[in-house]
Amino acid sequence: MKSLWIVIALGIFTLTACGGGSDDTPPDAGNPPPVSSTLSTELSGSQTVDALVLDGEAQLAATTSGLLWRADADAQWQTRSPLSEPVTALTIIDEGHYLAAFAGDESAPAPLYVTTDSGLTWQAVSHNFGGTEHTPIRALRYDSTTDQIYALGADALAVADRSAQDWILLAGRWDAFATGLNLLRIDPVDNAVWYGGQGAIENGFLVRYDRDTQEQQRWDDLLPNPSSFKGGLIHPTDQQLVLFSGEGGIVRSTDHGASWTLPLGDVNHRFYFDIVLADSGVLYTAGYDKGSPTQDLIVECSSDNGFSWHRNDFSEATSRGGVKSLMLVDEVDTTKLYLGLWENGIKSVDLSDLQCG
Repeated sequence: MKSLWIVIALGIFTLTACGGGSDDTPPDAGNPPPVSSTLSTELSGSQTVDALVLDGEAQLAATTSGLLWRADADAQWQTRSPLSEPVTALTIIDEGHYLAAFAGDESAPAPLYVTTDSGLTWQAVSHNFGGTEHTPIRALRYDSTTDQIYALGADALAVADRSAQDWILLAGRWDAFATGLNLLRIDPVDNAVWYGGQGAIENGFLVRYDRDTQEQQRWDDLLPNPSSFKGGLIHPTDQQLVLFSGEGGIVRSTDHGASWTLPLGDVNHRFYFDIVLADSGVLYTAGYDKGSPTQDLIVECSSDNGFSWHRNDFSEATSRGGVKSLMLVDEVDTTKLYLGLWENGIKSVDLSDLQCG
């Protein structure tokens, strides 16, 4: 995949959590964004698309009714799912080799399935994730540098080999009471795992787990509570720069977490599920407001590594504009930003149609 993409999220007023902050103030003044209608439909219907992933040219969409797949941007979508249930986690191990977790009723271990033929056939994985507790699998990440799979439970970080059968608890507890973890990112250069979510009192928190020392560093209250971390990005060429997103905005650190700023922090608890990075170095994000899927579609982008963000308004193109997932797709003469929507399938916009300052 040509395009670099990663999730990052945090906002921009000064914080002093774990090491102080800075005085930086974003230059974006909150003027009304220009209204655009250059939006295309990639998947019609009322599905909620919680994750979008590329496997070479093949595209995968994790929805509330199962997993969809298509061979490339011009092909038709196919249902390639072992269950017609919400997909709670998805990772690609190799070409055509996927691991997917589904919502369960917690009366049994979380439903976990594997395929090696791009979803044509699936096998249930017999596993011990959760120990004696039937905790849901909230996130999955394959690390090709170690050939291991990392996963999140409600309040647990665990690791397994590529079979995903025998899980080792690294941090947290299987039986802890919490709203849940969602953010999971691996930093192979620094040999660390970043994870986060929401605690039992709706408090957002972020953790960096050092794989060499097994030590953890935790940040609380980076975003205005109630908050929760959902996604983020470790910059591929500047390892000191990290961004993480969630309910309440986006947080940003240029010194690997010693200090944090909030480039998007005064957003009335708007959810930002993802951040992606284009080859040009421009960052893209979008989000949704709680309450109803009927809302404006706003795409935001940054050409200065997340310091300032510029809004693009697509409210005239769709009435259901809540964004829950993002993906960059290279085509012959252009790159498109795919938008997985709340009860509205998938839309896309050409990057050349976005104003990023």
